[in-house]
Amino acid sequence: MSPPPTPPQDLEAELGKARDLGIDTCGRIAEFWGFTRTMGRAFGLLFLSPEPLPQSEIQKRLSISAGSASMTLSALGRWGVVHRVWVRGQRREHYQAETDFWKMISGVLNERERREIGAAVEAAQRALDGARAVHGAVRTATGGATKRLRGEAEFAVERLSKLGEVCRLGETMLDMLLGQLTLDVGRFRDVLKGEPAAAPSGAPPSEPPALPAAPAPRERKPKR
Repeated sequence: MSPPPTPPQDLEAELGKARDLGIDTCGRIAEFWGFTRTMGRAFGLLFLSPEPLPQSEIQKRLSISAGSASMTLSALGRWGVVHRVWVRGQRREHYQAETDFWKMISGVLNERERREIGAAVEAAQRALDGARAVHGAVRTATGGATKRLRGEAEFAVERLSKLGEVCRLGETMLDMLLGQLTLDVGRFRDVLKGEPAAAPSGAPPSEPPALPAAPAPRERKPKR
């Protein structure tokens, strides 16, 4: 004999558990990306809803305040993660989720990550300029303390050059991920491989290493 069919209410409860798990998963992913868990859960709720929802329903389903729901939906709208829609016969605004995940991810990368990487590139260059200025001021000195400072400045210039190159490589990787550059494996290997051992103490000063030139754009594609 086959087992009796599962009551519809039990099946509905199981489906509700599956949805809740999916909503919580979106919250965890959003938190990992630096957004709030509530933002992720609001997106998850809308993504798993077969129809647009009004703010009051989102507020009720997520057990959040009206103010929190309003701020969350406004933030998600700015990022292009949810959209306001009008439902025929309804006076209230409704919301639906963006279903193109690549559009969402590339939007975040192009706005937030590009800004942060750009700031890192600029800061690394300022640090390098400062270390080079110190090295230039002490490179001809002969005193013991100044000689030590010269060695430290040479080391700092070398390491900051590497740091600046890695930051610029981050920009290249972002452009590549967004489809604006093609992959140059050799370039990546050269930047990320281990650096040579430091020169022994007392070795004659060398010219401060120049910051490598930024990777040349290759096969740049138009932005979508």
